Amino acid sequence: MKNSMTKVYKNLAFAGCLVAGLATSSVAASVDKVHFLIPGGAGGGWDGTARGVGEALKKSNLVQETSFENMSGGGGGKAIAYIIETAKKQQNT
Repeated sequence: MKNSMTKVYKNLAFAGCLVAGLATSSVAASVDKVHFLIPGGAGGGWDGTARGVGEALKKSNLVQETSFENMSGGGGGKAIAYIIETAKKQQNT
């Protein structure tokens, strides 16, 4: 139980750092679109977190458009493999 709570807190800290980093970097450069690749199924914890962050970014006018893609499988491994395989094609990964 303690390990699972530690993971939850680490994930929340990561999400907070991500939001803070995006907010800080937006001062230097305008971001029109953010695409979230969610390493879990629709309706899960990662999905809710990503969609909440996307909504907050839009409401605060830090980004104009957000899109979401769920890719569950392998405990997030499928999404990580996809990012690695397509990293060279992505301009803002």
